[in-house]
Amino acid sequence: MTALDGSTRVTRLRRPRPWRRITCQVLALVVAWTVMLLVSPHLRTGASVRQFALFVHLAALVLGFGAVLTLDWFALMWLLRRRTLATVVQVAHGVNTPVWLGLGGLAASGAVLGPDTSAPLTVVKLVAVLVVAINGLCARQVQERLAGRDGRTPPGGVLLAATLVMLTSQAGWWTATAVGFLNAQQR
Repeated sequence: MTALDGSTRVTRLRRPRPWRRITCQVLALVVAWTVMLLVSPHLRTGASVRQFALFVHLAALVLGFGAVLTLDWFALMWLLRRRTLATVVQVAHGVNTPVWLGLGGLAASGAVLGPDTSAPLTVVKLVAVLVVAINGLCARQVQERLAGRDGRTPPGGVLLAATLVMLTSQAGWWTATAVGFLNAQQR
């Protein structure tokens, strides 16, 4: 670029800073989670609303966790060399919306169900849900890095990140599901 005085000036292009975006998203998730945690014990609903919320909760579990299991199955098939990386990235893109809809449905219906936030197991479940949501933001970053590989084998660091995201996701979803089941048995 040439300035008015005839000198040459270098213009630096700003690189996007994904860590800023993900930090803002994590903060938004933590704030939303905290608000739900504080509000849900004070919600009073009738039996019919509670039944509907339970149905929505179970349907959201099927939607979100089912999408996660689908993606993780395709990732496992890629590791076993039975699917291409491009297929896994395509599946990840396709299940992104159902995962977030399921997670959002679980959070909203769970708040209506009035969890006992003083019970240690319930706190474990709520923390697992928060971890799953934050992990989902990290998964999006890993997905973008894998998509940028154009089918080439990713470097070890990206593979490690993808593995950690998958294991964290499975641990969080299964923990929340198991605790939800245990809590339902105690009612």
